[in-house]
Amino acid sequence: MNRTLYCLIAGLILGAGNAGAADATLVEQARQIHQRIIAIDSHVDLPFDYPGAAADGPTQIDLPKVLRGQLKGAALAVFVPQGPRTADGYAKASEEAEKKYQLIKSFAEDNPDKAALAYTPEDVRRIAGQGKFAVLISVLNAYPLGTDVNQLDAWYQRGVRVLGYTHAGNNQWSDSSRPSKALNDTPDQSGGLTELGKQGVARLNQLGVLIDVSQLTTPALKQVLALTRAPVVATHSGLKAIVDAPRNLSDEELDLIKQNGGVVQVVAFSNYLRKAPEGVKAGPATVAQLVDAIDYAVKRIGVDHVGIASDFNHGGGVQGWDNEGEAQNVTIELLRRGYSERDIAKLWGGNFLRVLGEAQKLATTH
Repeated sequence: MNRTLYCLIAGLILGAGNAGAADATLVEQARQIHQRIIAIDSHVDLPFDYPGAAADGPTQIDLPKVLRGQLKGAALAVFVPQGPRTADGYAKASEEAEKKYQLIKSFAEDNPDKAALAYTPEDVRRIAGQGKFAVLISVLNAYPLGTDVNQLDAWYQRGVRVLGYTHAGNNQWSDSSRPSKALNDTPDQSGGLTELGKQGVARLNQLGVLIDVSQLTTPALKQVLALTRAPVVATHSGLKAIVDAPRNLSDEELDLIKQNGGVVQVVAFSNYLRKAPEGVKAGPATVAQLVDAIDYAVKRIGVDHVGIASDFNHGGGVQGWDNEGEAQNVTIELLRRGYSERDIAKLWGGNFLRVLGEAQKLATTH
């Protein structure tokens, strides 16, 4: 990296509002670490009006930003909000999922000199080695897949390698940790997974698709863990011990994911990182509070089972890491707390790639 670009990055990082004074030594150390490791954000959304990845635009991820933050890859989500469980609802959701899918493909295919689609951990490493950005395709909320388990095969063929059943609202695959009053949901409506969801776990294992347990109810999560032959991932989750929200994972759930060999990617979502006083509009959480949550998870289940995610363009972002250009601020805070380069590499994508690879090795269909 030339000196001018380094100074620009250092200035951006030092001015980003991260906790404490990020001195030049830590900035340089973080820069060098990010050159050597493969830093991956495990959950990012693209809005329907995404302007494209080439320019330094208004959204939280694009190619100039990932270059500044020295991020090597991300899992971009085919996300569609939950709607009515009707034929018309599924058809509309399928159309919207197609739009998201095309946006994700365009991120890479419209910028072939700077990005490429990845389907395996080996792809990610190869693409990063070429100096390009690796784009993995995930699905959050299987609602657009309707009621046909064979849709899992269809989306696998289209490149999806990570899939989570639910978002906010119960669906035909599973109960959600946040049932929707607008859709007349009730808590634990299906007792966890539906029969379709149980069939889906087996099929996802056969395909080698990594199962995302973010957003599930506790019964649904436990059922996934009882059924799956592969490790799982929570691609963007908070911790109940820090903020007691239905969406966050309890200590018991953390322990179960560790026993499964899985990984919890701690999310940079303010409301899951700091308690807001009742009736007060709180400001964003900070990078320090994000790393507080990472620290808690590491102490509870070990550094081999923890990772980092942003949930950008869907509410994610904290003071100091509010877009991918500021990713190194997280590393600076980890360094300040004594994390080694080896552990930082695990947190910033190594663990995520490990469980993705393990799920793929257990596949039986190819």
